[in-house]
Amino acid sequence: MSTEPFVFDREAFLARCSAEHEAQFAIEAAEDRAFAQLMANRRNAMKSTGPLTAEGKAKSSQNRLSHGLCSSALLIRGESQEAFDALHAEMVAVYRPTTPEEKMLTDQLSEAQWRLNRARRVESKALELLARDTFEILNDEDEPVDTDPAHLIAASFLRKDNDAIYRNVQRYVTTTERSHQRCLKNLHHAQEKRRTLPLPPPVQPEVKVATANSPLPEIGFERQFVPTVPVSTPAYTDRC
Repeated sequence: MSTEPFVFDREAFLARCSAEHEAQFAIEAAEDRAFAQLMANRRNAMKSTGPLTAEGKAKSSQNRLSHGLCSSALLIRGESQEAFDALHAEMVAVYRPTTPEEKMLTDQLSEAQWRLNRARRVESKALELLARDTFEILNDEDEPVDTDPAHLIAASFLRKDNDAIYRNVQRYVTTTERSHQRCLKNLHHAQEKRRTLPLPPPVQPEVKVATANSPLPEIGFERQFVPTVPVSTPAYTDRC
């Protein structure tokens, strides 16, 4: 056990207390500013009436369609109805739906294929932009830059700022792929179920039932002549 006397450093203690107090005060001040800003934003949102003109409303309705991957609308800006109709016609020609269930599943598969094609285009464009951004960063250095696209894309993975972009794009592509596979599986199941079902019974020919007004002809005999107009009988002659 040490026998050295304890020396209380009053100046160091006060300095430490002052630093802790200032840090706590800074945290509370930041929380107060954040709360004040939140309340101000809510008050401003309550005063906002939104777009009033037809053009403003149409533009506002597209605010969440920046990339189109989360859009519930099938067609977004830059996409045409004619292109989707051609894709749908191709799906119908390939899978040849016959029942109402198969036709509905073919429609769903066409929409899933449309969204998957869009997601893959966005993924390709994102990789292209990230590779271009990486090239501009590496080009500022003195050493020569390898312009191979695979090298630039691989180098962009090393940047921490790109992690969120890669995760979001990959999540969107994976989601659309699963939706497409689910629609395709359901359509195959419906068509396989239709093939395994027993065929409907053949249509029996209609059997005519003889009535007093329309007697059936006797089998093996010729039809007797039946006059269509009344025939007058000859007058009675007494031969006696």
